[in-house]
Amino acid sequence: MRFGEIDYAGIVYYPNFFDFYQQAEEEFMHHLGYPYPHLLGILKQGFPIIHVEADFKNPVRYGDTIEIALTVAHLGTSSVTFHFDVYKAGQDTLCATATIGHALIDTLAFKSIPIPAEMRIKLSAYKAP
Repeated sequence: MRFGEIDYAGIVYYPNFFDFYQQAEEEFMHHLGYPYPHLLGILKQGFPIIHVEADFKNPVRYGDTIEIALTVAHLGTSSVTFHFDVYKAGQDTLCATATIGHALIDTLAFKSIPIPAEMRIKLSAYKAP
């Protein structure tokens, strides 16, 4: 963790976790072949957040490195819910969890649209057991 991510208590300031989740999600979608700049800029599709749940279990301190495991918790017709587990790098220490639900929308009409079949197949490969 960097100095600017830490609060007065000496641990990661909790809203920073949501930036970490967003970064993990963007990397995940890029890995699947759907980089957000392409989705938003070319396809005019977006994934606004519709639900968030989070728990903080163990502190992450200045100098710690984290690893984030992302799985697909739920795949609906036009929505996807990602689950995140945050660990201290190289350890089994679970530091935080979050579940973040998104709807796929047409950004021009700002209305939900079905997840395309190809994207659904790729997302399904990461569905939690």
